[in-house]
Amino acid sequence: MSFIDVMACGLGAVILIFILIDFYAARIDPSDEINRLEAELAELAAAEVEIEEAVDDVISALADARAMQEESEQAQQESRARQQALLQQVSQQLAVIAELQDELAALAAVETPDAAVRLEGTGEENYITGMVVEGREIGILFDRSASMMDDNLIDILRALAYPPEQRKLTAKWRRTVRVGQWLLARIPESSNVTVVSFSNTAEVLGPNTINAARDGNALDAISKAFEEVVPDGGTNLLLGMQTLLAANPNITDVYLITDGLPTLGEGLSLRCRNFISRNRSISSDCRRELTVQTIRRVPGRYRMNVILLPLKGDPYAASMYWEWTNASKGILLAPADEWP
Repeated sequence: MSFIDVMACGLGAVILIFILIDFYAARIDPSDEINRLEAELAELAAAEVEIEEAVDDVISALADARAMQEESEQAQQESRARQQALLQQVSQQLAVIAELQDELAALAAVETPDAAVRLEGTGEENYITGMVVEGREIGILFDRSASMMDDNLIDILRALAYPPEQRKLTAKWRRTVRVGQWLLARIPESSNVTVVSFSNTAEVLGPNTINAARDGNALDAISKAFEEVVPDGGTNLLLGMQTLLAANPNITDVYLITDGLPTLGEGLSLRCRNFISRNRSISSDCRRELTVQTIRRVPGRYRMNVILLPLKGDPYAASMYWEWTNASKGILLAPADEWP
């Protein structure tokens, strides 16, 4: 019995050892589990932050897209508003143009009684000149120099070889004559008119030095006199102005038909006189000087109006004549080729 007890005790001790060994082997260290869980929590927190950032980005993108859409809608509304305003403005302008065309058509249908000078053609109706013929005592200065036959020097020199009748048929001269007749046709009936043609000489055209506009025979005679003038010579504007003022000292409005600055006259400096004598021509600077001297020598309280048919190679003509007309409250007109 004692041996059996000893063996049983030994066996029990072995079984207890095995039980203890298995128990500790199955035990988990709580610190490792905590670390694992904390690592998982950290990963989850990082993932949550990333998700929140992604959500914020999406929300921001949606907000930007909404703002852009609102701006686009506002821009479209503004564009539609501008288009409507422009359409309304164009409609109003078209209505005004239509009214003006109706008025012009009505005026064109009315014949002026006892009109001594009539013009035919299409250039005048469609051209707004801004030139109004007015004044109590009107003077018309008609430039008949050789340059009034063409716009460039080569063609002018060629035209100088023409006989008188052929010179009167050149295109620019025909236009010059028509401008003079255009002025005659618009002189108020209550006015008087004096017409002077000039080049290197000057002469009064018409039956009288001073002609009443209501005298149709006198205006008709002046119109026919335009047709008989032959272009020739230089441009002595001073002589033309002096002849006009001598014929009618009470001139209130002057209408000059020319193509450039004068080439003849008084008051030139010695430099310009020597230049002309050597070259038989005059420079642009000397023409400007001659224009200034001409203006100084024809003082008066008259309005100066100029119809300029520009000549190539005379760049200062428009500015010089504009200064003269502007200072006297007159008008400078450089019309299109189809006028009048």
